[in-house]
Amino acid sequence: MRYVLIAVVPFLSACSDARSPAEVAPDYVPTAMYQNLSCRQLAGEAERVRAALPAAERSVQKTYSDDKALEAVTWILFWPAAFAMDGNDAEAAQLARLKGEADGIRSAMLSKGC
Repeated sequence: MRYVLIAVVPFLSACSDARSPAEVAPDYVPTAMYQNLSCRQLAGEAERVRAALPAAERSVQKTYSDDKALEAVTWILFWPAAFAMDGNDAEAAQLARLKGEADGIRSAMLSKGC
């Protein structure tokens, strides 16, 4: 039985494309978007993004955890359904955009000496 579990574990992680917050890379957001802003405006934008990031990370983590739990149950009860799992692409895209905005704002602030 132990060997069966060891053989099945790689398959459990292979079906869902859900990503954890740490696995979500930032999208590229050009620094030029922020060049027209003053240091004060950049600080406001940075605060807006900083405030939105935790909620986006929690959303990605929740759908990731739910997807992985559902995947395990699906494999036990009805394994063909495991191949139709959606993942958390929408939530991950929002988190990637916010991470990219944070990087772009940070770069703009550095280039302006804020």
